Amino acid sequence: MRIEEAKQMLETEDVAIEDVSVSVGYEDPTFFRKLFKRRTGVTPAQYRQRNRIRGLSA
Repeated sequence: MRIEEAKQMLETEDVAIEDVSVSVGYEDPTFFRKLFKRRTGVTPAQYRQRNRIRGLSA
């Protein structure tokens, strides 16, 4: 569930990945990145690039 919330934030909000990590309940951004990649197959940064909602500045 937290990964799904993080995916939504990465698609719609222009905040640092570290801030996304903390917002969804992971205090360690490194752990969050590893878990995110394990669950989705891509890093949070790659996910953001591929799924960014058009119209937001990158």
